[in-house]
Amino acid sequence: MVEQGIQFFLEQGSYGLMFAWIIAAGLGLPLPEDVAMISGAILAQRGITNLTVTVVVLTISVLLGDTILYTIARRLGPAIYERKFIQRVMPPDRRVYVEGLIDKYGSLVVFGARHVAGLRGAIFAMCAIHGISYPRFIIADALALAISLPVFMGIGWLFSDSIDRVAEHAASFEQYVMLAIGGIVLLVGVIHLARTALKRWRERSAPSEVARKPVEP
Repeated sequence: MVEQGIQFFLEQGSYGLMFAWIIAAGLGLPLPEDVAMISGAILAQRGITNLTVTVVVLTISVLLGDTILYTIARRLGPAIYERKFIQRVMPPDRRVYVEGLIDKYGSLVVFGARHVAGLRGAIFAMCAIHGISYPRFIIADALALAISLPVFMGIGWLFSDSIDRVAEHAASFEQYVMLAIGGIVLLVGVIHLARTALKRWRERSAPSEVARKPVEP
């Protein structure tokens, strides 16, 4: 899919196509956003488009597409779970798991979901339904984009002579990101457990300390 998408962009590529592709991907169509980012860099590297304009178009389209999805999900509420797209990628057991993550980690889930192709749209919709405010949502989304956009565009720029190498490096980056997200979630979980244990220990020790206090006459 990545190789064919990049080839299509190189043949038909324009700012308008980048914008439309990203918006459609943000609304749930099975179009990888990284294809537009990588292709945009290749087109700019070859002098077909302007690099600065490409970055601006990609950034605006990503944030706009995610904003539209957030707004739709917020207005529909739990009824969005009846949509086939959500049911397909978020069966009940997975939905319960993601809901637990949202309750625990809030906007960190938004940050992580930006790097999870295929589940991104569904998770963003769930974040909107479960009360993550728009400012928190868009800030976390923008921070995550500040990582993924330069990396994918960098891959396209550096390996523009070989679509196969581009696809290989893009897949490797996604794997590294998933490992990093897993590590962050594990670290946050360990910190949470440590704080909870410390709090309980203090609560248990507090009465005994009061009991040891001498009673004033």
